Amino acid sequence: MLKKQNKKSKILDMVEEELHAIHEIKDVSVSIRKFNKIKYLEPKHYTSSDVIRIRKKSSVSQAVFAYLLNASESTIRKWEIGVKEPGGANCRLLQIIENKGLEVLLS
Repeated sequence: MLKKQNKKSKILDMVEEELHAIHEIKDVSVSIRKFNKIKYLEPKHYTSSDVIRIRKKSSVSQAVFAYLLNASESTIRKWEIGVKEPGGANCRLLQIIENKGLEVLLS
């Protein structure tokens, strides 16, 4: 009988240890999320003149720019006249193109 109790307590100890490990991992992921916000800042806000400047610096038409950004030509046109603004992933993509050039999308 003693062996069964000892075996059960070992299993309970293992379960308890795993639960503590899971709790620690959860805490670490929060820290990683905070770290990523510090290291990977939000992309900057792009105005219509920024979009025009980036596209013209790349020497491409609105149609080509739209194709490379996986956007519609009307979206690019609306960005450039200020009816709409790029957001989220599009701002990140514009930031990459601004810093690295269109070539980064072609490789």
